[in-house]
Amino acid sequence: MGQEDLASHYLSMADFEDSQKAFQKMREYCTTPKHIAEMTSKLMFATIASGQWILVQSNCHKARVLSLNPDDKAKIEPVIEACSGLAYLGIEDYRNAATMFLKVDPAFTASSVVAGINFSKAVLSSNDIAVYGGLCALASMDRDELRTKVLDNAQFRQFLELEPHIRRSISLFCDGKYSQCLETLEAYRSDYLLDIYLGDSIPMIYHRIRSKSIIQYFIPFSHVTLASLAQAFPKPGQATTSADLMAEELVDMIESGLLHARIDTVEGLLVAPPKDQRAETHRGVLETAQEVEHLLRLKLHKINMAQADLELKGPKHGKGAKVGGGDTALSMTDL
Repeated sequence: MGQEDLASHYLSMADFEDSQKAFQKMREYCTTPKHIAEMTSKLMFATIASGQWILVQSNCHKARVLSLNPDDKAKIEPVIEACSGLAYLGIEDYRNAATMFLKVDPAFTASSVVAGINFSKAVLSSNDIAVYGGLCALASMDRDELRTKVLDNAQFRQFLELEPHIRRSISLFCDGKYSQCLETLEAYRSDYLLDIYLGDSIPMIYHRIRSKSIIQYFIPFSHVTLASLAQAFPKPGQATTSADLMAEELVDMIESGLLHARIDTVEGLLVAPPKDQRAETHRGVLETAQEVEHLLRLKLHKINMAQADLELKGPKHGKGAKVGGGDTALSMTDL
């Protein structure tokens, strides 16, 4: 208790290093898994306050592997998942961050008071989980994953109800309405830039969502005019975008490996790489032939085993009774 009071005092003074040292000294006096979980939760809070995301991940892992009783585990697990997602967001690992936020139980708000710390008020709220999880999912998942793991996720849907514009943005992206999705997100950019955890990541997250939208828009076509792309994807804060500015953005995407295409500057086109239909047909035929050969070899192997009398006879049921009028024969391949 003395170390806890001292650590809380350091924490109130924003002396995060000394507060972490005092919390760690509590470990020597912890006698039950519940005590260790409370000490680890306090360390999680101190490391989040100081922005030490690697230590946050470490403490989350320590708390996750503790052998707690079901009631204590159900209470602390949503906090662990939320803090772990926040740590992944801090190191810009958006896919793992989305995965963690999607796992958070809707009971997070009701059970967020751990070791005297109300994480839903002091760290992140249910609305924050909806925003962070939705944006990270948009930045890192494809359309099928967004539909199955986010929109069809009954657990996370309860968080999305708190932020309807995030759910609407994901729905628009899944429906192929990319420009409307970007417009919806742009309306909230200034609010998100003021977020203490999300603000630094917003430019990168929005850039990834925009790049994904352009790629998905281009997939069905063999070529698209730069003017139509500029009209469909105007720069933030601009009603329209010139073809030259769009070409510069496409060049960056091509050089970074995000977009597999070529730019025809004479005709003003974005051209998909040519496909060798003859080579693709040959490749498909060879794959089919290999599959047929594999199935035929399995059948020949089974016939050879039967001829060599290597089949296993199934046990008889009852006194001399036979299943189906005869013994059940099982080959080695069936086993």
